[in-house]
Amino acid sequence: MSLSRRRFAAQALALPFSLWAARALGQARPSPVILASGGARPNAPALSAPAFAKAADEGADFLAGGLVPTKDGLLVVREDNELSAATDVANRPEYGERRATRVIDGQTREGWFTEDFTVAELKSLNLVGAGRPGRNPAGRPTILTLDDLIGVARAACVRQARVVGVVAVLKHPAYFANLDLEMESKLAQAISRQGYDSPAAALFAASEDPRSLTRLAGLTRARRMQIAGTTLTGEDTLAPQDLQSPQALAALAGRVTALAAPADRLLNVANPKAPALSDLGSAAQSAHLPLIAWTEVPGLAFPPPPLRANDTRRLMASLFAMGMMGVWTDQVSLAVRARNDAESGRK
Repeated sequence: MSLSRRRFAAQALALPFSLWAARALGQARPSPVILASGGARPNAPALSAPAFAKAADEGADFLAGGLVPTKDGLLVVREDNELSAATDVANRPEYGERRATRVIDGQTREGWFTEDFTVAELKSLNLVGAGRPGRNPAGRPTILTLDDLIGVARAACVRQARVVGVVAVLKHPAYFANLDLEMESKLAQAISRQGYDSPAAALFAASEDPRSLTRLAGLTRARRMQIAGTTLTGEDTLAPQDLQSPQALAALAGRVTALAAPADRLLNVANPKAPALSDLGSAAQSAHLPLIAWTEVPGLAFPPPPLRANDTRRLMASLFAMGMMGVWTDQVSLAVRARNDAESGRK
């Protein structure tokens, strides 16, 4: 990378993303953003460098990945710390004795867990869809560290001469804290080391656990995103009352930069031909709480019934037109077209 390109990447990442986007597009109103969930598939394994790079090339503004810790205390990009669903670990006899049973956030799980492996061991695994079982040779997609993901985003910044940021999502932070693998300080250290320790940087530190975000607030100046899960209950997630009154939403707006909520909670599709903001969506906007519509929620269909798959682009365009800060999706190219539809409708 040339010095001029390095300078571009550093300067771009230092700008507030929404301000940079507005200037780049010549708009008075910031353009909403697209957050890529796990990268673009099916041509590469989810959460791999090729998948994230493709998502950026398709137009994603942020690359979003869950983070879990390793035995040697680094953060790797996984949506879950159990490995058998996404790697060939179950076929690797050298790791057979590491099969374990764990209780994670109240659920009993069996399998192989990232906290029992070093980064080097994790990178020896094959990701599902990455090739034949066996030791992972150089050049084949591997599990990424957080630093790796930031490197993918920075390379995309240079390749496309635009900002591509990162959403770093802490998964199961209370569970890992009980194992002496506290993640907030590790994330804050990585944010500082990589030059993202600013509310203007193109990075969100995110979690479902509001207590985790409170701890992060004392460790880093990076922007924080509260993720509302599917149930919105439990000691490690938002309590239902946190999203049920204007006062609670205003208080949340004072603690975080944005709320990512399932799209079906932000929409009212009683009239399928004219979707509208839900009561939650309207109240959050009245409280000046920027909203991210999360479309890839496990167990929830998008679009929600009675809409169907062929309504996806139209519904995404409606979300953008309703003033969402962004849409979180694994259908990046479709979201880009939907955002263009919404932008054209405003002109």
